[in-house]
Amino acid sequence: MPIETSVRRNAPPDATRPAAACARAALDRGSERPLYQQLAALLAQDVRAGRWKPGDRLPSEAELMQDHAVSRITVRQAIALLVRNGQLTARRGKGTFVSRQVVRHELGELQGFYDALRNQGLEPETELLEFSAVAGASDPQRPAALALPVRLRRRYLLQGKPFAVVEAYLPAGAGELGPERAARLTVYEILGSFLELPVARADMVVRCQRVRADVAAPLGLRRSDSVLVMERQSTTAGGTVCEFMRIHIVPERYEFHVSSAGPLEIVRALRRAPGAAGQSS
Repeated sequence: MPIETSVRRNAPPDATRPAAACARAALDRGSERPLYQQLAALLAQDVRAGRWKPGDRLPSEAELMQDHAVSRITVRQAIALLVRNGQLTARRGKGTFVSRQVVRHELGELQGFYDALRNQGLEPETELLEFSAVAGASDPQRPAALALPVRLRRRYLLQGKPFAVVEAYLPAGAGELGPERAARLTVYEILGSFLELPVARADMVVRCQRVRADVAAPLGLRRSDSVLVMERQSTTAGGTVCEFMRIHIVPERYEFHVSSAGPLEIVRALRRAPGAAGQSS
């Protein structure tokens, strides 16, 4: 039976304090997380809070340095991070402006979905829709060859709007977590910290498909809409499959990125694909 739990949210800054003072207090200089990533998260939070609207120009580097008590290189790294993920747009000779938010997922890096968002300066809200120790065993959506009976479903929100639904299938030992702890941990934290199954490899497939009925509702979509679907299968160093995840993503706000050391021969790959026919020029 699905279990509803609370939503993970960031505490809003104290409204009685100046915005710059709140921002400075929020930078944790003793944290392992780099300052530029923390600053990027704060700037993204200001955008979400409406301090700057799409098309607005951000303060200058000097102003951001003074407001946040950081170096110029930290400001530039934070801005570059937000430009790479599409939140900001840099215009030569004019400054940096708020752009329509598009999230970029680097396929070449081994990282969890939540961490992929945080590394871009985003702080998603998460809501545990379901945690079951046995539902995965009889779920037709789970690959039949995988003995992963624990099923976890989670919804992600950005700026208060539904963004993605995650379905994860985990080993039986994860059932001992319970819904409260499962709500606080990412899937890779469950595997690495709770089950002591560090992930050594992940294989991913991305496709576009018509949204399923049980996914359309939590995402606020119509049944005729399409979503991006990323499937991920993770294995340990010994080759044991320890997780299968399916992520349904609102496509207008997400893009995948991969770099190739040599030529990326898309046409040749398409010719090798099952069902491919004819020739391409």
